[in-house]
Amino acid sequence: MYRNSRNRVKGIIIKNLPLASTETDAERLLCTFGGRVVRCEVVSVSSGGKVVKATFDSPDHAQEAVNKLNGQDYAGVNLVVAFDNKESSSGNSGNSGYGPRDRNRMNTRNDVSGSGTTRLYLYPTIDLPVRLMVPSGMVGAIIGKKGVNIRQITQETKARVDIIRSKENATAVEKAIIIYGTPLQCSNTVRQVMDTMIKESQSASPASYETPPLKMMAHNSLVGRLIGKGGATLNKIMEDSKTKISISNLQELTIFNMERTINVKGSLEACCKAEEMVSEKLRESFRADMCSLTQQYNLFPGLNHASVFSGLGNSPGAQCLFNVAMPVEVTYLYIPTNAVGAIIGVKGKEIREISQLSSAKVRVEPARSEDDQYRAVYIEGYPDAQWIAQWSIYHRILTEVYNGKGEVCLTSEIMVPSNMVGRIIGKKGCAIQDLELLTRAEIDVPKDVKANEKNEVVVRIKGHFFATQSAQRQIRFMLYTAKAMMQYNQRGGMQGGEGREGRDGREGRDGRDGRDGRDGRGDGRDRGPREMGREMGRQMNGSRD
Repeated sequence: MYRNSRNRVKGIIIKNLPLASTETDAERLLCTFGGRVVRCEVVSVSSGGKVVKATFDSPDHAQEAVNKLNGQDYAGVNLVVAFDNKESSSGNSGNSGYGPRDRNRMNTRNDVSGSGTTRLYLYPTIDLPVRLMVPSGMVGAIIGKKGVNIRQITQETKARVDIIRSKENATAVEKAIIIYGTPLQCSNTVRQVMDTMIKESQSASPASYETPPLKMMAHNSLVGRLIGKGGATLNKIMEDSKTKISISNLQELTIFNMERTINVKGSLEACCKAEEMVSEKLRESFRADMCSLTQQYNLFPGLNHASVFSGLGNSPGAQCLFNVAMPVEVTYLYIPTNAVGAIIGVKGKEIREISQLSSAKVRVEPARSEDDQYRAVYIEGYPDAQWIAQWSIYHRILTEVYNGKGEVCLTSEIMVPSNMVGRIIGKKGCAIQDLELLTRAEIDVPKDVKANEKNEVVVRIKGHFFATQSAQRQIRFMLYTAKAMMQYNQRGGMQGGEGREGRDGREGRDGRDGRDGRDGRGDGRDRGPREMGREMGRQMNGSRD
């Protein structure tokens, strides 16, 4: 039976939302129609109001929202609500543009406010998490006996809550709480955490009770836009929420901790309102940064760009933001002998911090001889871990050895299979020359070095940090692509043989247009070009298992 394509659309667009309303307010309004709001975000702001895109978990709830909200008065303004028809026309109505098939897609969308401008936007699978700092004495009350309280909070709000309690910060005065979910889920969780802290403070000291402040964490790169020009944005938030907000000093930042603390003081309702407004501004800035970073993705393939924001490297959104999962990599970075002490630190403090910050294995190799001017630093980890670890070493050498002056150029070595060297060099050296022009790094494949027991040869890369990182990423991605193509061709050829053995080529004809069977790639299933593309993508991306 024919079904109208509109009825299968889960996404809607809300126009004329008052400027004072936040994403959380919009999501709270949409939740009155039942179902689950998968995503809700402000996509444009103009003098006429905000434009919000939202996605429900089912087309029925989206239909109900359009029918009941369109033309409804909200805070003195008539809302204009319609289906997101671009969702259905793009062929993604099944996953609303936010599913796995679109995780690594940059979409050019017209500004639905009618301004005629366009922008690139990446749909992450989860937004910037809300991160709180709470006194260590309150952690027990938040968790509750046998985890009863925290379990009840997560069941009610549908958010995921991580409380960081490691051995390293066992004696810390404050503990970090990370909240993942939609804006409304995060805000509801913050409210419940604050309510628990207030009740605990009241029971501990009824006479001298004070409402505990709400402490939020934000990366330094986002804080400037939260403050605004001359403090205009922050002052507006304080005025609207009736709170007092202060932000920690820049002098407290280090290369290992780029987080700023946002202190919010006021009543429970005022703090929760301020949290919604602060979180919306931080999310807006984060999305803009992700759009900017994804445009540089081709220069650094395989890198998880969200890892540049500390605290996000292990989050669900950061892990699957680009749908890229590369194998663990090993790099040798050669540093001057006089910089070894600065990298290791007193009793190994600095190198431990680098390892913890990047989640990579980092160690300084023993000197090969007394006359060696350089020492090798062994780095093992995923692409984003390699990026952070090598950046930390470059920065440490710049500040401690060169006193912050000049440019640090180091040599790194990566191992590549000997049968892949030709792909890197290219015909008459054309490929390696193009690579050097693109990355601005010096790339050398020594001819007099024999392959090791794993049949691998060394490739040396010299340059400043961004040059060497770009060269490493380009070479490794070239190797992954070549390896995946060979595996795919071998696998496809074997399956194609099975297709030809079928009677009258029946299995071959099951492929789209029969091409799979005729070319020796058919496997008896309906594997059109799109399915084959996804298969190649999975092979190229590898696995972290």
